[in-house]
Amino acid sequence: MATERQVINWNIVGGCNYRCSYCVQKHADGVGGPSDKQLDAGLACLAALPGTWEVKLSGGEPFLLKRLPDVAARLTAAGHTVSVLTNLSTPLAVIERFILAAGDALRTFSCSLHLEEIAEPVFLERARAVHDRLRDLPRTSFVVNSVVRPGRVGEAAASRRRFEAAGLKFYPQLMRIDGQPARYGWVDRWRLARHFGDLARPGEMNRGISLTGRPCHAGSRYFIITPKGDAHTCYPGKRFGNGRLGNIFDGSLRLLAAPIICPYAVCPCSVPQNRRIVTV
Repeated sequence: MATERQVINWNIVGGCNYRCSYCVQKHADGVGGPSDKQLDAGLACLAALPGTWEVKLSGGEPFLLKRLPDVAARLTAAGHTVSVLTNLSTPLAVIERFILAAGDALRTFSCSLHLEEIAEPVFLERARAVHDRLRDLPRTSFVVNSVVRPGRVGEAAASRRRFEAAGLKFYPQLMRIDGQPARYGWVDRWRLARHFGDLARPGEMNRGISLTGRPCHAGSRYFIITPKGDAHTCYPGKRFGNGRLGNIFDGSLRLLAAPIICPYAVCPCSVPQNRRIVTV
């Protein structure tokens, strides 16, 4: 069952060491990586937020930020929890430092499988190694994400079988292009129903559903932060330019006082759905 939390999606760096053809981040190499001064100011801003927040660290590739373990330590010291989404390309020793810094406050460790950049057996070995290092953290979940590309549904289904056989949760995501769901032909739709039809809930698969007209706490109990420190209600709010909340680097962040009615055709991120930010 989904849980109700206050959540921040912080795309903490814009750069990535991968160049996946289907990347929604447009290969933003080096864009908006915070300076030490900006990072300290942003962490102070988030530390001052009332209540406990889950800060989901992503990018780009978040481990390109050398201070990522320090970020985890600072956020947890302020009473918040942290999660991370990584392509798992960073050395295991660095990941271990991050896990140690986050400790019991680490909620979700997500890693993305990108077969254009890494062979599945190599990735699976890395994923199992990280999963093993999380065994002493019973409140931490581990999940493997993968984009299901048109024309390659069977490939994703085979990956799902292998990762689940290894005891790892596999979370498929339908592909998006410019914020909208990609088009799948009838053969792909048949294969999606056959191989992923049992994954109906947003906590099982991200299908990019429409929640137009639903009450949503984006901007009050949920918001996103770009690599440049700009805060927005949600990803569509950023895309369409009507959800800006200020900036965490200059201290101008101001959250909304009340829920909004979702005006967007697609909710591309499953976090608001899984955390009861928006009614599904």
